[in-house]
Amino acid sequence: MALLTPSRTRTRETEKNIDGRLFVTTDCLIAYPDLRKESTMHLSRLLALLCLLIVPLTTYLPGFSDGPLPQLTGGFQEETCHSCHNSFPLNEGRTRGGMFLLSGVPTHYRSGESYPITVVIGQPGQRRWGFELSVRSAASGEQAGRLESVDDRTQLKEAGGIQYIQHNSSGTQEGVLNGPVEFQLNWIAPDPSAELVFFNAAGSAADGSGDSSGDYIYTAGAFSSAFGSGEILLSQAQPERQPRLRLNTTSRFMHLPAPVDLKKGDTETHIEHRFLEPIVDAGFGRAFGIDSGANINLGLNHAVTDDFTAGVSRTRFGQIVILTGTYEINTHPESLWNMSLLGGVEGQDNFHNHYSPFLQLSTSFDYKRLRTFVVPTMIFNSRKDEEIPLRPNPINPESNHTFSLGLAADLALHPRVSLAGEYVPRLAGFGGFGNERSTLSWGVKLRTRGHVFTILMTNTRDFTPARYGVNAETTGFGLGFDLYRKSWK
Repeated sequence: MALLTPSRTRTRETEKNIDGRLFVTTDCLIAYPDLRKESTMHLSRLLALLCLLIVPLTTYLPGFSDGPLPQLTGGFQEETCHSCHNSFPLNEGRTRGGMFLLSGVPTHYRSGESYPITVVIGQPGQRRWGFELSVRSAASGEQAGRLESVDDRTQLKEAGGIQYIQHNSSGTQEGVLNGPVEFQLNWIAPDPSAELVFFNAAGSAADGSGDSSGDYIYTAGAFSSAFGSGEILLSQAQPERQPRLRLNTTSRFMHLPAPVDLKKGDTETHIEHRFLEPIVDAGFGRAFGIDSGANINLGLNHAVTDDFTAGVSRTRFGQIVILTGTYEINTHPESLWNMSLLGGVEGQDNFHNHYSPFLQLSTSFDYKRLRTFVVPTMIFNSRKDEEIPLRPNPINPESNHTFSLGLAADLALHPRVSLAGEYVPRLAGFGGFGNERSTLSWGVKLRTRGHVFTILMTNTRDFTPARYGVNAETTGFGLGFDLYRKSWK
């Protein structure tokens, strides 16, 4: 097939000249777009068992025949399907007779014109096929132009303001042995102000076994410049490689809120669990507190718009229901600082009494592998009057409000692993009963594409600002875990 015949070879990368167009099909080109995790007793033990099972489960991301998750093209700090389908090194298939390339990418584009693009993939012995492709501005990393499906074998998804075109179930052409298989799509060129644009794609040649083993994963890329902007040398088109420091982030750090970029339709679920018995009291015989009961918080956040997220959660102790709204002031993945404003109200006994509104301004700062958080928190109606005569030693009982300052840090050891710590001192106002210890937590965060799993030690068993921000029930340090799952529309 003439389309697949290479015209010339370099020492470090292979180039294919198809219809007068240059396509780089090795890791070389894909490198340049890196621009850049007793019912109470039974439930506690069940969740503890799930805690042990979740880590291996969340590190496994199956290859979906109806299309992968977005953000897996390998460009602009993105991963590829190779994070799970790793029986062979990335692009190993090319040394065994396989191919994955892009055809039809114009050397120069004119604004608004439509260009047919063909994705070609083949591998001896394989029988199921897939791909994912995006097009972005080289300068900003934002969406460049528009992608269109031209038949029923591809589909479009969106994440972070970027379009991703990929296979669907019928597009995998299950049973087509060896290939090559072609996927057709259209690219509508952007305004020339975008100038240089990058095409990034990842492909999969699967053996049809239904699991992640035995599959080959490839990357491919191409670039196109605005008509009249002149020729672009490959060496000039390769921006500085930057490591991806954190694979995934969430809107909750441990107890404090964290600024995170959610797009309209994105949903985040979380399960938080705090064992009651301190580690020093439980010891080895009681599994360091796992045999004890626990406080649990279940929650859901949904992005109503690109800038506003609504949330609801409920705790076991006190049956506290929390309603929140978060406005993203500055949440850009490439920014060195991000900020969001969270407002909400919590009500006890399933939102039937003692309502405590609160405001939290969450700001994060990045310096290489270190991300720090500063979260001033104002809690209103934090004092429950009926408890004052019943409990000893109330702290500042004349005040009905509390001001706390949350401080946290996340040190990335690897894109999937980081060390984390959180400190929430009460600075003013009502401070609970007979306890001046500030909320303190630390642990390890484990990340996958869609999950963040945190194993931690903490001196609080509470989840709401009117509890941990007031330092209402700090005790000895006990075990806990958090599990967050982000899904895209």
